[in-house]
Amino acid sequence: MSTIESTHSTNEIFAWKQKVLDELSKQHITEEFYNEIEDLSISLDDGLTHSYQSTSVLTQGISNDWKICAENEVLDEVESNKKLLEVLMNGADTLIITTLKYELNWDELFKDIAFNYITTFIQITNQKLLDSLEKWYSNQPNFFITLEFSSNENTDEIVGMIATTKIPIKLKINGFALQQCGANSQQELAFVANQLHEVILLLENRKNICFQFNIGVGSNFMIEIAKFRALKGQVQTILKQYDIPSISFEIIGEIGWTNKSLKDPTTNQLRQTTEALSAIIGGVDYLQIHPYDTRSVKGNSTFTQRMALNISSILKEESYLKLVKDAYRGSYYLEHLTDKIGDGAWNLFKKLESYHEIHSPKKIELIVSMVNKTVKIRTENFEKKAIKLIGLNVFKNSNPTDNEWILEPTFLGMETFRYEKIECK
Repeated sequence: MSTIESTHSTNEIFAWKQKVLDELSKQHITEEFYNEIEDLSISLDDGLTHSYQSTSVLTQGISNDWKICAENEVLDEVESNKKLLEVLMNGADTLIITTLKYELNWDELFKDIAFNYITTFIQITNQKLLDSLEKWYSNQPNFFITLEFSSNENTDEIVGMIATTKIPIKLKINGFALQQCGANSQQELAFVANQLHEVILLLENRKNICFQFNIGVGSNFMIEIAKFRALKGQVQTILKQYDIPSISFEIIGEIGWTNKSLKDPTTNQLRQTTEALSAIIGGVDYLQIHPYDTRSVKGNSTFTQRMALNISSILKEESYLKLVKDAYRGSYYLEHLTDKIGDGAWNLFKKLESYHEIHSPKKIELIVSMVNKTVKIRTENFEKKAIKLIGLNVFKNSNPTDNEWILEPTFLGMETFRYEKIECK
């Protein structure tokens, strides 16, 4: 980190501040802003007095390029193969494969797929599925399995798979699942930091492990940028303590369904686009924009999948955001916001660390309690329209689309949070 001294005089700063205050007063906006959901307070003086010790941690490459993800849950190998080929033709360059089955016909699933040109992640949930994959595997390039400790309490089984498999591994740290339950940015980062630390301890300081952070992307543009920047510094701090190379992690920004609408689907692409922008500017390595209707009764269509992929392609190839690296570096406000989110998350992380085990019931109880408080605030603000979402609680669609949310799996015993499920008063 380096400190850059401001070249502006005190008089110039004072004059600028007075101008800003005049503009704020005309619009009846207070000098201090408090975000109740994020539990963050930002004032005008914060930006002016910030020392500008840059907290951003640049990504590994020379550009800001990212990979475009598409996920497929395999129920039938032949049908999934068609969908995988389709998303690759439509712009995806990274496949994420999930399944609840114990074995798959991998030849059928990956028929005509050229691994040289894409990245593939297979999420493994049990030893039988891994055994099935290893029988088929023959050193395909850019091919990885992902293992997640938070979704499986049998840590010994996962440690055993890590020790014995010949397939390259990414250890998944799933902040996205918590964010989709309603967690704010500090809670999500604290959970992620705690998971990372506990996994490192479980693996007895192995140095050759790689981590994959799945992070949810919320709707507050500046806060989300700051969150991704804070995450990088937080992760590198922990890795450094165990002499693990700082390049041993990557970030997947996931855009989910918290503020998406099945009744008024035309609003979704705008929300997905602004969320994608914040993730990209924040410096993600992969971007996964879930089709807005994936978790609906009808499921996603070819059209909604294509539109989700198009957002990433347009921002990359037409807006040239892949060439703009850490665009907000040096912004007093963003640097200060990054520090505030990082400090708040670190304080929560230290509370979680006091429980000393990855699946501690008391720790989970604390996490659930924190998230439930945030969900309560989100719900109250939505009901009284302090949060206004077009198509959801204001300007509702007079001819709503006939579709409903499915019953989704819980995470740490918590249900997913969807604004559209709230009955507005």
